[in-house]
Order: sequence, then C-alpha cells, then structure tokens
Amino acid sequence: MMIALTSRHALWSTWSLQALPGIALVGLFYSVGLARLWRRRGGRTAVGRWEATAFFGALLATAGALVSPLLHAGDQILSAHMLQHLVLILVAAPLLVLGRPQLPLLLALPRSWRRRLHAFAARRPVRRTVHLLTTPTAIWITGVVVLWSWHLPALYDAAVRNTGLHTLEHFSFLATAFMFWWTVLQPAGSRLAPGHDVLYVFTAGIAGGALGALFAFATSPLYPTYVPRALALGISPLADQQLAGLVMWIPAGLVYLLAATLLAMRWFGGMERGLARNDPTADLQPVRTVSGR
Repeated sequence: MMIALTSRHALWSTWSLQALPGIALVGLFYSVGLARLWRRRGGRTAVGRWEATAFFGALLATAGALVSPLLHAGDQILSAHMLQHLVLILVAAPLLVLGRPQLPLLLALPRSWRRRLHAFAARRPVRRTVHLLTTPTAIWITGVVVLWSWHLPALYDAAVRNTGLHTLEHFSFLATAFMFWWTVLQPAGSRLAPGHDVLYVFTAGIAGGALGALFAFATSPLYPTYVPRALALGISPLADQQLAGLVMWIPAGLVYLLAATLLAMRWFGGMERGLARNDPTADLQPVRTVSGR
C-alpha cells in the first residue's frame, strides 16, 4: 500500500516540458502579430484586449492539459486521460476561437510569406477544398469521427504507448474542436442559421455523451493498457473507466447544454428584436388629453 501511495503522489507531481516550447512559440507569434496589428488604425477593434486575454487563457489551458501533471496522470489512469481531452476540447478550443488568432498569427509572418500564402489560398482548387472541408456539416462529422475513432481500443492503446500517435491524437482533438467552436462562435459570416446552431451544439453533446455512457456502463475494461497501470496504483480499472465515462458524459454534457441554451437565448432575442422592428404600432404612444383622461 505504501508503494501505491508513493506512486499516486508521483502521479500528480510529475511535469512534462515537451510541449512547452511549442506553446510558448505560438504565444510569441501571436504577441508579435498582435503588436503589429495594434499599431494599425482600427487594429484594436479587430482584436482587442478581451480577445488577447481569451487567447492566452487558451494557451494556459493547453499547458494545463499537456504540461501539468495531468499529462503524466493521463498515461496511467483513464479518467485523467479523459479529463485531459475535455480540457482541450471544451476549454482550450473555444478560448482559441474567442481569441481570433487568424489575423495576429498571419501578421507575425514575414511579408513575403504572407504574399505566397495569399497566392496559394487564392487558387481555385484550394478555395474549393477549403470551402468543402469547412462547411458546418463536414466539421461536425469530422469532429465526431475523430472523437470516436481515437477511442477505439486498438487505436487508443497504441496512442498511449506511442508518443508520436499521442501527440497526433491531442492535435486532432484540438484542431477539430477549434473548427467546431469557430463554426458556432464566429460573430459574423456564419453559415449556420439561427436555431440551427442550437441543434448543431446539442447533437454534438449527444454524440460525446453516448461515448461517455458506453464507458460508464461497460462491464469490463475496454483498454488493456490501463489495467496493469491502474492496479499498480491500487485503483480498480473498471471503476477508473466508469469515472472516465461519467467525466465525458455529465460535465461535458452540461457544457454543451449551456452553450446550446445561450445560443437559443440569442436566437429568441433576435426574433423579438425583429418582431419589434416590424411592428408598425411599436412606436405609437398613448395620447393624453388636457384633462389627463
């Protein structure tokens, strides 16, 4: 028992610095581009302090998932690994979207690189491919497929054992989640009609919740790699898996439900404002007589 307790202490006190240089480099690029943007007239309107705060909050959340002891714990117990994924998908990704990183990161590049990138993006095949891959339907399907595929036992165990696959797994979660929340949260030019965004988020929550329920109600461990690791810590592999399922099912489901509720409120508010603008009697005021009758 003392060995298990010592191992548990080491589990939550081990930091990994492998991802830190990459996170710091992204933060540096964003800062350089943001400084250039803010020197332009109207630059603070495009990306203000709130957006910058959201972006660096996203980097902090990413570091929490990939640098803090949560990374090491995720290699040993499934519930910690699941929590790590949710931090990337439900915290880091939406904060990245709110940080509006496209323009600052683009301005951080040398001018010659920006011209080449613009010329490449202007090509018709590239524009068609980007348009196809960034439709709301394509983004929703890709996100669900990526989420479920990485949780297939063979692929999941392989990612736990292989650092390269593990990095690819985390990147794919963050990238697909970024595109999902970008589709939902972009303030203008969204191709999701009001009301459709509510269904978009709600169904994504159902897809993730179904996977969590599968873990929670499974009667045997699904991932052989975690069985000896959990036992070495004195933890039941099945209880750890059930906790992982509950983490993916309930807290994550509440986040999606909250997002869908806020979008529904925005939708209803927009309809009320539209009705008020179209009501010919909205600006009419009651006329009082001299006697006040």
